[in-house]
Amino acid sequence: MKRSTLHAFTIVELIVATAVFAGVTVALMTFSQTSMRLFARNLSVNHSHEAVRTSDLQMLRDLHDSASDFVLMNFDGTTYTDLSPAYTTDVDPLTQRLISARGNVVRFRRHAGGPYKLTSDTTPASTNLTFDFSVGTTLPYVPQVGDKVVLPLISREFNITAVPTVPTPGSRTGTVTVSGANPLGSTIRPSVAGNVTTAYFYREVAYSVYGGILRYHKNFTSTNKTAFVQVRDKVTSTQPFGLLAPIAGEPPIPALRISLEAYDPNYTGWKFSNGTATLQAVMPPLTIPTAISVTDYTP
Repeated sequence: MKRSTLHAFTIVELIVATAVFAGVTVALMTFSQTSMRLFARNLSVNHSHEAVRTSDLQMLRDLHDSASDFVLMNFDGTTYTDLSPAYTTDVDPLTQRLISARGNVVRFRRHAGGPYKLTSDTTPASTNLTFDFSVGTTLPYVPQVGDKVVLPLISREFNITAVPTVPTPGSRTGTVTVSGANPLGSTIRPSVAGNVTTAYFYREVAYSVYGGILRYHKNFTSTNKTAFVQVRDKVTSTQPFGLLAPIAGEPPIPALRISLEAYDPNYTGWKFSNGTATLQAVMPPLTIPTAISVTDYTP
């Protein structure tokens, strides 16, 4: 009878093989867990940055559309106060200009409506101007006290002090009252065939940062200041807005300097901090069609 020549693993060999297999398994699981965590962190950081970038682009677009100089303000939770642009010794690294004292509010005027056609003749002393505010079959803009109206034909701008006839969807012709004695200074006759005179309307708006929230005020006039839309939360820059000053006697530039930082601490279930996003920008106003003065601004 022949003896079998088959051999089996010894206990020592099995133990060694099991230990090697366990070590490789632990290493793979550790690598997989670390990779998944880094992947989740990167997704979280990218999402946070994208959210901040979206809100930043909205703000920069609005600021670029400014039709007036930028005015800095402070808000303490109750009162808005104008700031005098006192300049510090800090130098903006982007432009090498001096940076003014900062504020947590910047206000300016944006194009709100127009061009709208003047429908009634005027005299040099006229204070009431009548316009057709319709755009097709819609009424996208309704004038209000505090807005400005600009007549490019005579290169004049006026404050609207009253709206005797408010345009409505059913009757889109409206009348506004402008300030000043003998305000127009000339006769305008749109009733004459071939004469077309148009006007643009501008409204005061603002961006503010308070309580860690970036806020947009689409109607920053009178009691409307209290109404705002939240643009971004978790903002750590308490006074992100400043103005730039020339150096060595250079002519002034009406540019706004923005330094805004925001963070997002708990975006995913991993509960890890996913960093911050910072906006550093210098934004000049886009004054169209003519420069709008700021002399009528009131806090």
